Amino acid sequence: MVSWAYRCPARDCPGANVDYRSAQAEGLHLKYRGFSRELIVRIGYRRFWQHQPQAEIYTWLSQDLQLTISVRSVVNLMLDFLALLRAGQPAKIRQKLQPLSHLIIGLDGMQPEKGNTCLYIVRELQCGVTLLAEPLTDSSHETLSRQLLEPLKVLATELGLTWGGVVSDAQESIRLAVVASLSGVPHQACQSHCLRHAGQVTFETDRALKKSLKAAFRSALTRLRKRIRALPEMVPVRAVLLDYAIALQSTLLEGGVAPFELGGLKVFDALADLEVSLLRCQKKGPRPAAALDRPDSPSPALC
Repeated sequence: MVSWAYRCPARDCPGANVDYRSAQAEGLHLKYRGFSRELIVRIGYRRFWQHQPQAEIYTWLSQDLQLTISVRSVVNLMLDFLALLRAGQPAKIRQKLQPLSHLIIGLDGMQPEKGNTCLYIVRELQCGVTLLAEPLTDSSHETLSRQLLEPLKVLATELGLTWGGVVSDAQESIRLAVVASLSGVPHQACQSHCLRHAGQVTFETDRALKKSLKAAFRSALTRLRKRIRALPEMVPVRAVLLDYAIALQSTLLEGGVAPFELGGLKVFDALADLEVSLLRCQKKGPRPAAALDRPDSPSPALC
């Protein structure tokens, strides 16, 4: 599609220097861009929802759609999509907030490494919509109040919403910003953060347990797998024992998430289940080979 602008051909016309364009045509693409909004949205969907890499999107555009486009233009169109997404966010926020009578927000900051920009995210907890996401180099309470809370106060006033409360990790600068901008609004510490801090001692003890279990089993597991592989392939239980060895190795990779998912206990319970299973197999028949029956050879259940 090509949209041509025009001017009045009469030189003495007051609008002779004015460009006239089709509003309908201009609405189909971004200004100064040669690709439609539809294509930009499809590129954004593939990149940020289907997580396709840039090279794969370029192949789809150049080969499947037969478009003449450079790799750099693909990056530019991704940025155009993010700009469209941000431009449409205010309307989406207002639509989501319409059924509400008051706001309850959650505020948290994420900093990948010390010294880097900290990304602060504010979400409305009743409808789950993200109200603000701002990268800030300064985390002082004045900056948080000016950049985050004051704009939200304006939004709440426009929509006629009252304030129901604030939830955060109780960071000092956040607490001071809430007092400064939202005086009298209830401020609650996030339960997840509280439980995580309360369970830190237990989690560290569990981590030490997991580390000791790994150290105790890894060397024995390596020796055991070598002895199992040394068995003749016609031995019926050879493949079964190898499966047990693989299961044991994968069990040692179990992780944990504070405060309640304790990786050490998960590994201990899984090892106990494997031992019970191996002992049950031993009771069903003779041991597979003499190589595993020597006095100096540990039993599979104990390794």
